[in-house]
Amino acid sequence: MNASKKPSTKIAGRPKKVTHQQIIDAALFTMEQEGFKSLSLRALARQLGINHATLYNYVDNIEAVERDALSALMKRIPVPDKNNPQPLRQQLIEHLLAVRKTQIVYPKFCHAPAGTSAWKIHMRCLVRVQQACCENDEQLEDVAIAYNALIGLIATNAERTRTTGRTVPIQADIEAIAALPRDEFEPLFRPLVQNGKYSLRISSFVHRLDYLISCLIPHLPPIDDELLISMQALVSE
Repeated sequence: MNASKKPSTKIAGRPKKVTHQQIIDAALFTMEQEGFKSLSLRALARQLGINHATLYNYVDNIEAVERDALSALMKRIPVPDKNNPQPLRQQLIEHLLAVRKTQIVYPKFCHAPAGTSAWKIHMRCLVRVQQACCENDEQLEDVAIAYNALIGLIATNAERTRTTGRTVPIQADIEAIAALPRDEFEPLFRPLVQNGKYSLRISSFVHRLDYLISCLIPHLPPIDDELLISMQALVSE
């Protein structure tokens, strides 16, 4: 995901006019640089290069700006839909990968406090995933638990990608495991001895998501391995 473009802060002469799109871009840039809680009228005005009092001519309250900015953010994240001809499992994986991209740029996105605008977006995503992936009401809680567990994995992977600078952070673990004493960590090496390598559900993040979906939402039909490989290639770019 491309980071938000920094708004111009140049001031010349009389107070400049700002558009709604410029306000949203400034809000996204502020949240990207300083976190969701940092968004305020003063911070927004500073990014726009205007006096915060002037900003009142354009903005009634910061909550409305936050809602609009988060709505713009959510347009980058596809959500599973039963009416979409693509397999639901593929749609769910693509949704999770888009959340991961967002989490890399906005580290607080998946950890929004309950009741906040960002938290409400997560709840809307959850409801839409339930509507798409549940065949009956008995599966509602199962899918909710599964979705939250998958989001937890997504958030952790995104954070490790941010901190390691590696698009596939599991490779750092695999390389570090190779340096461990084999006698002490023998179970970690057993798959390597038996198979010559780790399975794709270990080395490929997309295959790991697919494996967990099979465990947590087993009624979703499987998809072709070639499709999983193509999605993993996008993650690894």
